Amino acid sequence: MPLLMLWLAGCAAVPRPVDLSVEQTACFELFEQVDMTIQQAGLRDEGDSPISGFPYLRSNRLLAALAGQALEGERLDNWLRHLGELDARARQFELQRHGQPVAGMTPQALGRELDTCRTRLLTADKQRRERLARLRKEAEVADDYVFAWRVAGLYPLSAPIFTLGINNWHNDIHATFATPLAELPQQGTLHRWASAIRQPLSDATLQQWLQNRDPLGLLQGEAAQQQQVFDHFAPIWEVDVADDHDRPARIIWRDGIQPDLQAPAEYRWLSHVLLDGTLLPQLNYLIWFPARPGEDIYAGWLDGLLWRVTLDTDGTPLLYDSIHPCGCYHQFFPAPRMQQRQDLSWFYRERPLIPQTAPVGEQLVIRIASRNHYIQRVYIADADHPVQTLQTLPYDQLRAIPSSDGNSHHSLFGRHGLVTGSERPERFLFWPMGIRSPGAMRQSGRQPTAFVGRRHFDDPHLIDSLFERVKP
Repeated sequence: MPLLMLWLAGCAAVPRPVDLSVEQTACFELFEQVDMTIQQAGLRDEGDSPISGFPYLRSNRLLAALAGQALEGERLDNWLRHLGELDARARQFELQRHGQPVAGMTPQALGRELDTCRTRLLTADKQRRERLARLRKEAEVADDYVFAWRVAGLYPLSAPIFTLGINNWHNDIHATFATPLAELPQQGTLHRWASAIRQPLSDATLQQWLQNRDPLGLLQGEAAQQQQVFDHFAPIWEVDVADDHDRPARIIWRDGIQPDLQAPAEYRWLSHVLLDGTLLPQLNYLIWFPARPGEDIYAGWLDGLLWRVTLDTDGTPLLYDSIHPCGCYHQFFPAPRMQQRQDLSWFYRERPLIPQTAPVGEQLVIRIASRNHYIQRVYIADADHPVQTLQTLPYDQLRAIPSSDGNSHHSLFGRHGLVTGSERPERFLFWPMGIRSPGAMRQSGRQPTAFVGRRHFDDPHLIDSLFERVKP
């Protein structure tokens, strides 16, 4: 065991900057000590990526993309601030879940000390151009494909076979969307859930929220305004309910992770995407189901559906897209301003699935099938259908779920951002495509969406790579 601990310590060690003061050296060592404690306890939050040599910062794909832009003055300061905020937020959840003193400090006191140390170390980094140059390089986020698996699985030979299966599934989905709405098959009874009754959103409120940006271009509007925007664009989830597996649930901890049907919830968060060099906001809405039942290789405990709305600079929806939390079944619904690019090659790449264009109007209804929870249609809501209420919760709550007695906290997500227990049998067949545990539920930021080629749901260039604006 001592040899193992020494080996782990060697693996965890990161190069230190030179010429640190005694105070700064102590700060660097504190971050190393905390990292070792969290790692050994298996409590590392893996949604955002640690940065080698900078244990007080973390990155994501958006910030990594922005690292390639001109960053000086306020833009550089804000980029560094966001890297620090990602680390601070992740550490808050890690220490909360650990729940025990580290380095002689309670989680709350340690969090404050780490915040002070982070500021101290960043101040030193800003004075060293070589450190900043290295940081911009190291902030890159690795993709979620395992290259060695693709080599072992003879990817050049197996990918065309997988492409045939993907194309067959696309054909099935197109056939479903070609079926008149009234003729879609039902296994149970249609029920509707929504997080809010759609309220009018004034153009002034929307524009004020859209224009309140930091020097990088990331939105930083007031929470109340953001909630109004989320409420305005929130969908109605229409589900064919055959049994409890088709009912939305809140994720709780009761002697383990449990989907709670007594308090159905919708989880929300804001993200950004780059389109033509401009940062656009994306509204993310997620519901969970207790399971995808059945005896096939895709069945298993816990399922869900994620709906995302990308807004233009004036607040008009540009594009809707959706995945299950496994990263599977990615579908796109372009609004009138967007169209699929015509200059793309699909050689060893998955075509995007576009089952329909997005309807224009008031609140959208997402029709969801029983059991497999596939989207079957997107259409404009009518006013005479009863709607059950979903409570709204921040997505980050899934990273530190309180136990029923309130004495401990637990994350839904484990190693590689995967949800333990949600593994699917399909992983034994699909591993040659290089995705860890295909079909398993996973954390935002860790969701590859293509078996053939490489594509991630949080790729800031995703829309640019597949779509273009319709020319006037």
